Amino acid sequence: MNGNLELLYVLDFLNCIRESIMTTTKNDFARNRLASAVFCSMIGLPCVAVAATMEGVNEENLAVPPVEGKTLVYTDTEGTASFGWLDPVNDFGNVGLGIKVYNEPFTAQQTYDFAGCLMAQPDRAPGDNCTAPPDSGKRFKLKTTETNGPIDIVVDVSADDSVSLYRVIGKFSNLTDASNSVGGDLNAIRFELGFGVGSEFMRSSVGDGLGFGFAGNDKLSIGPVGKYPGGLFGGSKVEGLPFFSTEVAPFTESVGTAADGDVLETNGTIATQYSSLFGDWRTLSETPTGWFIDHDGNPANDSILLAYNAGTASAPDWQTYEKVFSTTVEVDADGDNTVDTLADRWDPNSINFDPSVADDVGPIVDTLGEGDAQDTVPDAISLNQSSAAGLYVADYNNTGEGFKVLIDGEAVAIDAFAEWANQPPKVLNTSDGSLYATWRSDEGEDGLYELADGSFETLEAVNATILADEAAYERVAGYVQGPIEDLANVNINPTISVGAAANWPTCTGDGVSTTCSFTFRVTGLNGAVDDPMIPDTPVEPEPGEPTAASSSGGGTIFGCTAGKPGAPFDPVLPGLVLMAMGGLWARKRLRNA
Repeated sequence: MNGNLELLYVLDFLNCIRESIMTTTKNDFARNRLASAVFCSMIGLPCVAVAATMEGVNEENLAVPPVEGKTLVYTDTEGTASFGWLDPVNDFGNVGLGIKVYNEPFTAQQTYDFAGCLMAQPDRAPGDNCTAPPDSGKRFKLKTTETNGPIDIVVDVSADDSVSLYRVIGKFSNLTDASNSVGGDLNAIRFELGFGVGSEFMRSSVGDGLGFGFAGNDKLSIGPVGKYPGGLFGGSKVEGLPFFSTEVAPFTESVGTAADGDVLETNGTIATQYSSLFGDWRTLSETPTGWFIDHDGNPANDSILLAYNAGTASAPDWQTYEKVFSTTVEVDADGDNTVDTLADRWDPNSINFDPSVADDVGPIVDTLGEGDAQDTVPDAISLNQSSAAGLYVADYNNTGEGFKVLIDGEAVAIDAFAEWANQPPKVLNTSDGSLYATWRSDEGEDGLYELADGSFETLEAVNATILADEAAYERVAGYVQGPIEDLANVNINPTISVGAAANWPTCTGDGVSTTCSFTFRVTGLNGAVDDPMIPDTPVEPEPGEPTAASSSGGGTIFGCTAGKPGAPFDPVLPGLVLMAMGGLWARKRLRNA
């Protein structure tokens, strides 16, 4: 048979099958994957395998630029709906996506080699992002606004020969609607890997080169796959000593997904350290109110939690936890694996307090929770619950000062509880000590400064004024009341493995390089609430094209549309044609041999 005619037969035959798959398979990604598998099998050639290096976050289903200060994550590339958003502002005040891929190789826990990470966008010097110290703005801040509503982060990748691990460094916050049947509570997180977004998402499968990283028989995560912040539970070297419990409040993977490399779902049980106080994972609007000390007089920075309302707004019950430092337990203060320093050197209310030692709470944290997961070291501190009014008094233990708390290595005396409401943070004019502005945390949506003349100004505007002439103003520490936001936040730490990806349905190539993408899907769960409807992606109707009969001379041999002007283009087809031509060439070689 003539070679050209043979090729025409192949083209039309392939295209007929392509059209059949297109009309019987609604999901584009499923269609492409099915088409690839069918054709590879038909022509007897191995499907091309590619590997993947994460290059960056795809912006097609993100709000760029941000909408009202939010990088909305849409359920499709048309912006049809959204179940959550990313905070686009990093800790330096720079606006971006709020999330970024860094290809910076590093080793974690002296064991696991990572090719890079998916994190926030601090944009430090190359090599300094994935390994930046804790509490340095590393975690991207992803907010869910819909119970059981999936949020799809799409990552672009390029093909190479490697199998690589990437660490995910994020914070997942519950901002769901408190009016639903569970009051906005969540009790689990589901992470999935796959292709496509929204209603077209298709989960990854075994052997396709995409999955969660494993360490032995368990999924790899640096620390618990999810946990409540250390400044509240278990302690953290940078988030500070714990407030509610010396034990970490972790999330644990469900037995049902433990062996599945493409999905990771926590078991639906909230750690008792949290649940014994608050039940399930609270939405932000339902978190308890706290009293904080704004120790540097700048409401833009994190304040230190002093007490929380264990009652109601109308009948408050202000409770706190006194940190009791052991006078007998020694800790390893210099990191030489030998205990050498009594814990009361960190006690701001002890005569043995040593600020040169207490500047680093790491040795204390290492005796608690995550730092001592096997519980083999005696805890250096314990927590004693009491009323705020009983602990925070004007003259604590006849010292002439209030009870002291440890803040940044300093012993800071706290005023009597009854005085907090009258001592908000202030800004003074240094020229004469007069009042410039007073912080009012209950004004506006997020608080406002009240200027001396009675007018109001935003935090950003006042801070800009101060930064323009810092010598002219003095910040005064004070006390603020507001929601304990970290009770709605969970630090997340899964690991993604990208490797030999056999025919990902999202791959395209030009014969030289191959570009692909995958989806990292995150969902906050509560089984008592119905799943939201994910709207279908709007589809523009394709222009109709009459199909000519083969006898008319205007059609192709089999009556299909390959090569016709205006015919729908399938990105899988060029590769299939090349493979088909390769098959024809091989057949000719055999026939002519």
